[in-house]
Amino acid sequence: MSYEDSAGLNVNNHYGSRDSGGTQGVYKTEGYEGEFTYNLDGDNLNVLFPRNVEVIGVDETFVTGNVTALTVGGVDVIGATEAAPVGIVPANTGVLTQTGGTAGYIVVKFKVAPAGVTVA
Repeated sequence: MSYEDSAGLNVNNHYGSRDSGGTQGVYKTEGYEGEFTYNLDGDNLNVLFPRNVEVIGVDETFVTGNVTALTVGGVDVIGATEAAPVGIVPANTGVLTQTGGTAGYIVVKFKVAPAGVTVA
């Protein structure tokens, strides 16, 4: 990690990776695929799930308890797979709600529709 005094005020800035903890939201991955991480451990910000996407999977590996339902704007996505994706239309509210699970993280994997294409 490096330090820098770019202002000349004898105030050094530390550059490098920083972890704020409890991070949630969209993490861009290669190409048009993305992941949305939902934190079950406490206060969730009102982060809305992206719209005009196809959900291709839900990863519950790091969840304490059993998640029995997961919906995005009322659309059930818990059973989404690559072979049977679940579409989240642009008019969807994007509000993510879950039933079950007491702690940990749910990771929702999705594919973004290309420009000019609307998910049905």
